[in-house]
Amino acid sequence: MSISIDFNSKNYYPALRSRPAEILGYKNLKDSVKDKIIPTFTLGAWPRHQDLKEGLNNTLAAVGGRPFILDLSKEPLHQTDDLQKLLDPNDGFSLWKEFTANIENVIPVVQITSSSKMAQVIRQARAFESRGLGKLAFRLPFNPQIISFASAALASLDSADNALVIVDAGYIRDSMASSLIASVNTINEIRDGVEEATIAVISSSFPSSVTSFLTGGPSTGVIGILERDLHEQIGADAAIYGDYGSIHAKVYVTGGGRYTPRIDYPSPEDWCFERRPDTTSEGYIDAAQALLDKIPSIAKEDTWGAEMIRKAAAGSIDGMKTPSSWIAARVNMHIERQVNVYPATFADDFEDLI
Repeated sequence: MSISIDFNSKNYYPALRSRPAEILGYKNLKDSVKDKIIPTFTLGAWPRHQDLKEGLNNTLAAVGGRPFILDLSKEPLHQTDDLQKLLDPNDGFSLWKEFTANIENVIPVVQITSSSKMAQVIRQARAFESRGLGKLAFRLPFNPQIISFASAALASLDSADNALVIVDAGYIRDSMASSLIASVNTINEIRDGVEEATIAVISSSFPSSVTSFLTGGPSTGVIGILERDLHEQIGADAAIYGDYGSIHAKVYVTGGGRYTPRIDYPSPEDWCFERRPDTTSEGYIDAAQALLDKIPSIAKEDTWGAEMIRKAAAGSIDGMKTPSSWIAARVNMHIERQVNVYPATFADDFEDLI
């Protein structure tokens, strides 16, 4: 294929799931922002569907022909029967290889499971390098076997430039120190085998509940963003920054019924939120008005998420009456913030010094 991909040229790797809110938030990014990133989408269950087709189709529509990294969910709550079959390690994960072979501009994540053997993982990685875009990714939780298998597969490639290694620190708010140590140890182990490896570290500090972050009664609060703190301590020379796009690191089953209207607004340092307990969807209007009063710059911000806040503040919440729609707005603003507030790559910084 004619697309040229240099993993080192990107300064931000967002990792999202193939869920309605996250896809909607990404889909409504400006084209100029989408062109600056290679997102990871983790394929999994789509609401009211029994297979992966709907989630994949919505993901493909959102990326619009751009290169993207595709992974498979390892969380039982987010898996489907056909997904579990794709994780079969037989013949070097042949079903996963066949599945991704039919997807345009995909960068497959090399699957490594508890039942896979090193030879199966290596065969899978080399197959991805030899076809399609010729690019692949490894996603590494803090699991010694997965890290060991990935290191061996990375070393087997014709060129390490064809792979991106994603160190997945998961949820870090309650484990910052240990997450830092584990991230550095993983990076060192990878570089011991392949010194020139391109590595990104992704993490999330967005909580599963915001009630412990209230600062002004039951209605307002601030959540500090810790992902950048972790990356700064690791060092920009060691790894590229990545995150979960302002989404909690674990999948939870959300039932219908009552909810508390809440709008989150991301700045470079924190997420400011307004919530309206004991209200219906009309509570989004008051929450949006409060955010505009508190943060006047929202009035001029050129993002889809900020536009939705302005419309809600003016009384229009058509299409924005559910928590999912406002998660999409948060994801949209957060990703754009990361791209535009931190535009320089480490290579750019280094060139400025010489």
